[in-house]
Amino acid sequence: ELIRPEQRDSFRGRIGSILLQSLSPQELEASLFEVVGLMNCAASNITEEERDELAKMNLKAGIKASQHAAFDTAKVYFKAGREALGSRGWEGDYSTMLDICSDWANACYVTGDFEKMDELIDEVLSRDIDTKEKYRVSDIKVNSLLIRGKVNESIDAALDFNRQLGLPTPQKKPASKFTIIREFIRVKRLLRNKTAEDIANLPELDDERYEMGGRMNEYLAACIYRVEPTMLPLVIFQMVTTSLKHGLNSSSSPAFARLGMLLCGPFGKPHEGREMAKAAELILEKPGMRSRATFTVFITQTFCYHWTSPLQDTIAPLLEWYQRGL
Repeated sequence: ELIRPEQRDSFRGRIGSILLQSLSPQELEASLFEVVGLMNCAASNITEEERDELAKMNLKAGIKASQHAAFDTAKVYFKAGREALGSRGWEGDYSTMLDICSDWANACYVTGDFEKMDELIDEVLSRDIDTKEKYRVSDIKVNSLLIRGKVNESIDAALDFNRQLGLPTPQKKPASKFTIIREFIRVKRLLRNKTAEDIANLPELDDERYEMGGRMNEYLAACIYRVEPTMLPLVIFQMVTTSLKHGLNSSSSPAFARLGMLLCGPFGKPHEGREMAKAAELILEKPGMRSRATFTVFITQTFCYHWTSPLQDTIAPLLEWYQRGL
């Protein structure tokens, strides 16, 4: 009762600011939600400089909440951070604004709030910024369209993003047998009789454009068959070509697994396909390459090895990686 009601929010805000300045980094991390909550109480009565700081603190709190799977709570912090920056956000501190919109869109995606997610994605995509900075929301957009059953729109978004990156991108139309064979010959020339070990020992990719494009190609490979089956080989060849020319990344193992699938099935070369499947699994053994491990093993064991080995030999690896995937 010592503080008048109209002054309480301002008082709480001052307490939050004092804590922000006085706590050690470890203490601030432990009390982050409490400190940011106090600071938010005075959001309407602070300077422009303090608004920038408040937005960054809300971004930090939202990220921490997301890391603990508290996505509804995270959305509250991202919203507060967005409001702190206000209409001048993109001009004043566009980096923080970009991070807030991107992380907020992801939280909306996870919680099924697709209307708000689309709004945030469109806001970022409409900005005149580097295409690479639009990757996070583009990734969310492509994936969300796919899970909502909007396969054609998902494909269009992935192809458009790769074009904006300046990467080789197939046209969304039926591919002739001539085109497929021509691209296959190009991949064969790049392979030059490389063994699985040779492929697994290729250098790592150090160009983030191709890494981003590889992720989009993974989405395409997952859904293009439902719309235009003849495009699938072209997408797979592009994924493999990127790895052979520019280096390995986490998308390389499913790329070579899918190439093995094509070789074993439609191309009728099971021994060559088995070698590509082996390369895919060897790539998984390298540091930082296991994010697609369960899917890669599913492809190799389901579509490749049974052509040259007893079917029962695939059961143990499938069960093992099923358990790991859980």
